[in-house]
Amino acid sequence: MLSLNAFAFSAQATESWWLRTVFNSSASLPSSQDYINDTELMDCGEVEGTLLCSDLTQYYDLDVYVELELGDSSVEVVRLNLPYSNLSYTKLQAYLRQDGFALSSIRIGEDEFDVVAQLEQAKREGVGYDMVDKQLVKFINTPHHSSEQMSVWNVPSSSSSSSAPWIQLHSDGDNLTVELNRL
Repeated sequence: MLSLNAFAFSAQATESWWLRTVFNSSASLPSSQDYINDTELMDCGEVEGTLLCSDLTQYYDLDVYVELELGDSSVEVVRLNLPYSNLSYTKLQAYLRQDGFALSSIRIGEDEFDVVAQLEQAKREGVGYDMVDKQLVKFINTPHHSSEQMSVWNVPSSSSSSSAPWIQLHSDGDNLTVELNRL
Protein backbone atom coordinates (compact mmCIF):
# COMPACT_ATOMS: atom_id res chain seq x y z
CA MET A 1 0.00 0.00 0.00
CA LEU A 2 2.88 2.35 0.72
CA SER A 3 4.22 2.05 -2.83
CA LEU A 4 0.76 2.77 -4.25
CA ASN A 5 0.52 5.99 -2.20
CA ALA A 6 4.00 7.04 -3.33
CA PHE A 7 2.98 6.47 -6.96
CA ALA A 8 -0.24 8.46 -6.58
CA PHE A 9 1.67 11.32 -5.01
CA SER A 10 4.26 11.40 -7.81
CA ALA A 11 1.53 11.46 -10.48
CA GLN A 12 0.12 14.78 -9.26
CA ALA A 13 0.75 17.82 -11.41
CA THR A 14 3.23 20.44 -10.27
CA GLU A 15 3.71 23.97 -11.52
CA SER A 16 6.01 24.00 -14.53
CA TRP A 17 9.14 26.18 -14.49
CA TRP A 18 7.99 28.18 -17.51
CA LEU A 19 4.46 29.07 -16.33
CA ARG A 20 5.52 32.07 -14.21
CA THR A 21 7.76 33.34 -17.00
CA VAL A 22 4.76 33.73 -19.34
CA PHE A 23 1.86 34.24 -16.90
CA ASN A 24 2.52 37.42 -14.92
CA SER A 25 1.65 41.12 -14.85
CA SER A 26 4.85 42.22 -16.60
CA ALA A 27 4.43 44.31 -19.75
CA SER A 28 7.42 42.63 -21.41
CA LEU A 29 6.69 40.08 -24.13
CA PRO A 30 8.29 36.68 -23.40
CA SER A 31 10.36 35.40 -26.33
CA SER A 32 8.70 32.48 -28.11
CA GLN A 33 12.14 30.95 -28.76
CA ASP A 34 12.45 30.19 -25.04
CA TYR A 35 9.51 27.76 -25.24
CA ILE A 36 9.38 26.26 -28.76
CA ASN A 37 11.88 23.50 -27.98
CA ASP A 38 10.87 22.84 -24.37
CA THR A 39 10.07 19.18 -23.76
CA GLU A 40 7.13 20.07 -21.46
CA LEU A 41 5.33 21.83 -24.34
CA MET A 42 4.09 20.36 -27.59
CA ASP A 43 3.25 22.06 -30.86
CA CYS A 44 -0.53 21.79 -31.21
CA GLY A 45 -1.48 24.47 -33.73
CA GLU A 46 -2.70 24.01 -37.27
CA VAL A 47 0.33 25.99 -38.39
CA GLU A 48 3.60 24.80 -36.87
CA GLY A 49 5.13 27.15 -34.30
CA THR A 50 1.95 29.13 -33.61
CA LEU A 51 0.44 27.28 -30.64
CA LEU A 52 2.12 25.32 -27.84
CA CYS A 53 0.18 23.15 -25.38
CA SER A 54 1.10 21.64 -22.04
CA ASP A 55 0.18 18.46 -20.29
CA LEU A 56 -1.54 18.93 -16.95
CA THR A 57 0.35 21.46 -14.82
CA GLN A 58 -0.55 23.65 -11.87
CA TYR A 59 -1.39 27.31 -11.40
CA TYR A 60 -0.96 27.59 -7.66
CA ASP A 61 -2.95 24.52 -6.51
CA LEU A 62 -5.30 24.31 -9.52
CA ASP A 63 -4.73 21.67 -12.20
CA VAL A 64 -4.73 23.43 -15.58
CA TYR A 65 -3.87 22.85 -19.20
CA VAL A 66 -1.93 25.72 -20.77
CA GLU A 67 -1.85 26.99 -24.34
CA LEU A 68 0.69 29.55 -25.55
CA GLU A 69 -0.20 31.50 -28.71
CA LEU A 70 2.99 32.59 -30.40
CA GLY A 71 3.52 35.66 -32.54
CA ASP A 72 6.54 36.28 -34.75
CA SER A 73 8.96 36.37 -31.84
CA SER A 74 6.94 36.43 -28.63
CA VAL A 75 4.27 34.72 -26.56
CA GLU A 76 1.22 36.90 -27.15
CA VAL A 77 -1.54 34.94 -25.37
CA VAL A 78 -1.40 32.52 -22.45
CA ARG A 79 -4.55 30.48 -21.90
CA LEU A 80 -5.29 28.34 -18.83
CA ASN A 81 -8.14 25.81 -19.11
CA LEU A 82 -9.78 23.81 -16.33
CA PRO A 83 -13.17 22.33 -15.43
CA TYR A 84 -15.60 24.69 -13.68
CA SER A 85 -16.34 24.46 -9.99
CA ASN A 86 -17.37 27.22 -7.59
CA LEU A 87 -14.17 26.61 -5.60
CA SER A 88 -11.91 26.79 -8.67
CA TYR A 89 -13.65 29.98 -9.85
CA THR A 90 -13.19 31.62 -6.44
CA LYS A 91 -9.56 30.49 -6.21
CA LEU A 92 -8.79 31.78 -9.73
CA GLN A 93 -10.05 35.23 -8.80
CA ALA A 94 -7.97 35.26 -5.61
CA TYR A 95 -4.86 34.09 -7.48
CA LEU A 96 -5.29 36.73 -10.18
CA ARG A 97 -5.40 39.40 -7.46
CA GLN A 98 -2.35 37.84 -5.84
CA ASP A 99 -0.54 38.06 -9.21
CA GLY A 100 -1.19 41.81 -9.43
CA PHE A 101 -4.39 41.96 -11.49
CA ALA A 102 -7.57 43.85 -10.54
CA LEU A 103 -11.12 43.26 -11.72
CA SER A 104 -12.19 46.03 -14.10
CA SER A 105 -15.54 44.65 -15.33
CA ILE A 106 -17.74 41.58 -15.15
CA ARG A 107 -20.58 40.47 -17.40
CA ILE A 108 -23.03 37.76 -16.34
CA GLY A 109 -25.33 36.85 -19.21
CA GLU A 110 -26.51 40.22 -20.58
CA ASP A 111 -25.87 42.18 -17.36
CA GLU A 112 -22.58 44.05 -16.85
CA PHE A 113 -20.90 45.78 -13.93
CA ASP A 114 -18.10 48.20 -14.88
CA VAL A 115 -15.90 48.38 -11.79
CA VAL A 116 -13.62 51.10 -13.19
CA ALA A 117 -16.54 53.38 -14.10
CA GLN A 118 -18.18 52.80 -10.72
CA LEU A 119 -14.93 53.64 -8.89
CA GLU A 120 -14.54 56.84 -10.94
CA GLN A 121 -18.14 57.82 -10.17
CA ALA A 122 -17.62 57.10 -6.46
CA LYS A 123 -14.51 59.31 -6.48
CA ARG A 124 -16.41 62.17 -8.19
CA GLU A 125 -19.29 61.86 -5.73
CA GLY A 126 -17.03 61.51 -2.68
CA VAL A 127 -18.44 58.07 -1.89
CA GLY A 128 -16.19 55.45 -0.33
CA TYR A 129 -14.85 52.62 -2.48
CA ASP A 130 -16.42 50.16 -0.03
CA MET A 131 -19.80 51.17 -1.50
CA VAL A 132 -18.59 49.97 -4.93
CA ASP A 133 -17.46 46.71 -3.34
CA LYS A 134 -20.93 46.24 -1.85
CA GLN A 135 -22.59 46.99 -5.21
CA LEU A 136 -20.26 44.51 -6.94
CA VAL A 137 -21.00 41.75 -4.41
CA LYS A 138 -24.74 42.43 -4.78
CA PHE A 139 -24.41 42.27 -8.59
CA ILE A 140 -22.50 38.99 -8.50
CA ASN A 141 -24.89 37.41 -5.99
CA THR A 142 -28.08 38.48 -7.80
CA PRO A 143 -29.66 35.51 -9.61
CA HIS A 144 -28.98 35.74 -13.34
CA HIS A 145 -30.58 33.72 -16.12
CA SER A 146 -27.24 32.69 -17.59
CA SER A 147 -24.32 30.72 -16.19
CA GLU A 148 -21.99 32.41 -18.68
CA GLN A 149 -19.67 34.93 -17.05
CA MET A 150 -16.87 37.03 -18.52
CA SER A 151 -14.65 39.27 -16.44
CA VAL A 152 -11.80 41.53 -17.51
CA TRP A 153 -8.78 42.10 -15.30
CA ASN A 154 -6.02 44.72 -15.67
CA VAL A 155 -2.82 45.71 -13.95
CA PRO A 156 -4.00 48.67 -11.83
CA SER A 157 -0.85 50.79 -12.05
CA SER A 158 -0.80 50.62 -15.84
CA SER A 159 -4.46 50.23 -16.82
CA SER A 160 -4.14 53.03 -19.37
CA SER A 161 -0.99 51.59 -20.94
CA SER A 162 -1.61 49.74 -24.19
CA SER A 163 1.34 47.40 -23.57
CA ALA A 164 0.13 46.21 -20.17
CA PRO A 165 -1.21 42.66 -20.09
CA TRP A 166 -4.90 42.12 -19.44
CA ILE A 167 -6.93 39.04 -18.64
CA GLN A 168 -10.30 37.67 -19.65
CA LEU A 169 -11.75 35.11 -17.27
CA HIS A 170 -14.58 33.19 -18.91
CA SER A 171 -16.95 30.65 -17.39
CA ASP A 172 -19.76 28.84 -19.16
CA GLY A 173 -20.76 26.72 -16.16
CA ASP A 174 -18.76 23.72 -17.42
CA ASN A 175 -15.29 25.14 -18.08
CA LEU A 176 -13.09 28.00 -16.92
CA THR A 177 -10.71 29.76 -19.27
CA VAL A 178 -8.20 32.39 -18.20
CA GLU A 179 -6.68 34.25 -21.15
CA LEU A 180 -3.74 36.61 -20.58
CA ASN A 181 -3.25 38.93 -23.55
CA ARG A 182 -0.16 41.01 -24.24
CA LEU A 183 -1.37 42.79 -27.39
